[in-house]
Amino acid sequence: MIKEGQHLFVEGRGPVVPYQGKYAVKVPDVFERVRARWAAAGVDTSAPYLPMRIEMELTTKCNDACPSCGMGALPLADGRTLTDGQISFLLRQFTAIGLPSIAITGGEPFTAPRALLRLISQARTAGIDISKLTTNGVWGTARRCGPEFERLEKAGFFGNALFVPLLMLSIGEQTTPLEDVARIIHHAVTHYSDRELNVAVSSLADPARRDHRMDALLAVYEAAYGAFPHERVHSTMRVYLVNERLEDQAAVHRPGTTPVAKWMDHCFDCFAPTVGAYVLPTSLLKQDGCWFSCAAFNVPDQLSFGNLLREPARTVLARANESAYVARVRAGGGLKALHGVVPAEFTQHTPCTSFCDSCALLIGQHDKATGETTGHPTTAVIPAHALLTRTRAAQTDGTPR
Repeated sequence: MIKEGQHLFVEGRGPVVPYQGKYAVKVPDVFERVRARWAAAGVDTSAPYLPMRIEMELTTKCNDACPSCGMGALPLADGRTLTDGQISFLLRQFTAIGLPSIAITGGEPFTAPRALLRLISQARTAGIDISKLTTNGVWGTARRCGPEFERLEKAGFFGNALFVPLLMLSIGEQTTPLEDVARIIHHAVTHYSDRELNVAVSSLADPARRDHRMDALLAVYEAAYGAFPHERVHSTMRVYLVNERLEDQAAVHRPGTTPVAKWMDHCFDCFAPTVGAYVLPTSLLKQDGCWFSCAAFNVPDQLSFGNLLREPARTVLARANESAYVARVRAGGGLKALHGVVPAEFTQHTPCTSFCDSCALLIGQHDKATGETTGHPTTAVIPAHALLTRTRAAQTDGTPR
């Protein structure tokens, strides 16, 4: 399988080669075209942070119940999906800041098929690429697989101008039969070329055992279809992280012995325009509208700068660009820029478990040292399951509703 880090193209560091990498581009002048979009939208192209992509949580509904879900997905009965009006509103928001692309995630997007196809179709009309679609493969049954690809094609999933669309299949703790995942991969590589569609498999392992399901998937595929198409499938192999947004998440024992300073020194500049191995800068938009200036697996809450369902995207983007923390990280090429701000006594002697953990710790120390406050309190749309809980509580204690 193709390793994730291959074919990395960063703006200003040499030419871009089309059709190379997990997030391959279709044109060599992609950065020039993106900057032209920003300029046409009236966005300051010299700003420290301008997203090349928004990771968009279409729904919190999911057919599965992974104990370590990185997105905090909810059962089908409790989850919530963006409405038609919200989808249209958000796409207008994206157009207003010249956004080049979105990635669609959940929950499980295929539990909300009508909203999924509507989002793809309207994004296509707005001239916004779908750079990635993440799924657990629930639709990979013999009955659904082919027709779902046809629906995606009809909606315009393959009509990108800048990026080759990526279909990301997640097989960590998901219970989707590997036979169905293999069927999706086989259909993808036999019906579409690598100039039409990229395919990736995300295998997130339990930190205690570090066992990935990739080997099992390879065996299932080869038993059904023959040799696995290693030259077409990109791999993303990670270890599960603790997600503090999930109150009932299964305990994860992952002792942190690496000092913050080492994470800082090896941090990649997530705010530099990048394609190929990644699409950066990126951001995360939760289904409730809360917007984060990073789309990492466990993005720190302090990197939330507003709510795109309640206020203009320009306002939220401006907050991110007014952030001293964001500006310092961008100017210094990553977290290493904070060495001169956060005391060495802290960075050299405080252990943690990941880049995201180190970022959260550094934000706290940065704000303490500078007297600044990173992030912006966000007002989320109340999720359906919370409304139901409030209603039941009111009925029980007699509180007026």
